[in-house]
Amino acid sequence: MALNYFFTVIFLTLGLLALFFSKAMFTFFLKIANDEELSRRVGLAVGIPGLALLIFILNIDNWHYRVWSIISFLFGFGFFLRGLFFIFFRKFLINTLEKMLDMTKVISVFAFCFTICLSVLTVSRNYVGPIDDISDCSNGSKLEVYCVLSNPEDILKTPDEEYFIVSEFAGVKPYEEPKQGSLALFNLNTKKREELGIRFGSNVWGDPKCERKDLRFGPHGIDLNKRYDGSHQLAVVNHYPEESVEFFELVFEENWFLVWRGCVSVPEEYYINDVTVESSGSFFTTHMYPRDISMNEWLSAATFKYPTGVVLFWNKFKFEELSFTNGGQPNGIAKKDNILYVANNLSDTVKAYDLIKKEEAFSFNINSPDNLVIDNNSIWITSLDHETLDVIAKCPGYTFKGIEEDHMICSLPFKVIELRTKDLTPINIYSFNKNKSAFPTVALPDGDSVWVGSFSLDRLVSFKN
Repeated sequence: MALNYFFTVIFLTLGLLALFFSKAMFTFFLKIANDEELSRRVGLAVGIPGLALLIFILNIDNWHYRVWSIISFLFGFGFFLRGLFFIFFRKFLINTLEKMLDMTKVISVFAFCFTICLSVLTVSRNYVGPIDDISDCSNGSKLEVYCVLSNPEDILKTPDEEYFIVSEFAGVKPYEEPKQGSLALFNLNTKKREELGIRFGSNVWGDPKCERKDLRFGPHGIDLNKRYDGSHQLAVVNHYPEESVEFFELVFEENWFLVWRGCVSVPEEYYINDVTVESSGSFFTTHMYPRDISMNEWLSAATFKYPTGVVLFWNKFKFEELSFTNGGQPNGIAKKDNILYVANNLSDTVKAYDLIKKEEAFSFNINSPDNLVIDNNSIWITSLDHETLDVIAKCPGYTFKGIEEDHMICSLPFKVIELRTKDLTPINIYSFNKNKSAFPTVALPDGDSVWVGSFSLDRLVSFKN
């Protein structure tokens, strides 16, 4: 998608040149056209690269599905055509340029408006190919589909690796007001959803000032770690009814269940997404953006990629901002040794930060990364292979609040990427175009399969690794 932003800059530059320097440009090209030998050389200089670009684009599978490749094709065709005119139709070109000089003002304004429209197109759209209605929950050529969950935004394995603990997401601002969601189990043997029981316990792991009167939650990011005493602590980012991080002990008797062990209230200035918990009970969490952000402000940040949030560290007494982690909607977070990994959803990067040196160590560019899963020496991450406005344009009935009743659930392209923890270089990249899923948020390997969850679908899907 970097090429989309490259073309945005190109079109903005061409628009400004057309607005202020059209007459000089027409005069320059007319001077070239009036010199037969120079015209031939310029024709070859622009025509041959244009032809090469055309051949390159036409050899890309389904090149007409993407805005960047369509624009590249048009650029190649334009340069090739321009080369032909300079070489074979020089007199016609001279007459045309002379007429354009007489209409410079009109042409310059039109060209400026046209290129501005093109720049908006390239920054807001990417995928223009076909989509499928995937409401029937059938398996695809690559994906096995299990429509038994509600918005499985984040997943992790139980210690016996027989189940997934699933965060059934129920909304976040500015898309919608958060509602009650669920924590559930997914049985890896039966491929069915099971209830994950929750019992009240005493607040021994959280902030004593944080209180809870009932067991209603709006879960988002989750993390599981073994405490120093050997108990398993599940940390849950919670948006309902209040903003908090909830702590549970994961216990097994006849089945897995949770015992509430406390919570930490999140200050009003923060709005968090994911969490990684330490054996001591302290944790790192990602502050996305201001809690009162509007949709227009979110779209502006998505377009221009400026920082909106930061990583927070709860030291068991208070929250501290890690100022060296500023990014565009910090989202997924994970930790290995002294390296903290953060997915910046709006600034399209995964960053690795050295917590000792308090600086960035590595970075990887990826469109709309979400949750991060560390598996041995790999990080698994999902990527939306489309832009925000592609969703509304391609999926009838879809709004930022989800799928409306009786409307189609449509496929949209995405990727699952495996990175090396040591330097964030890619190991494997799996692309899904016409697929049985969309809006991926988490990829979790299990044996020879990789499982993918979504913030806005009714399913988990898996593919062979």
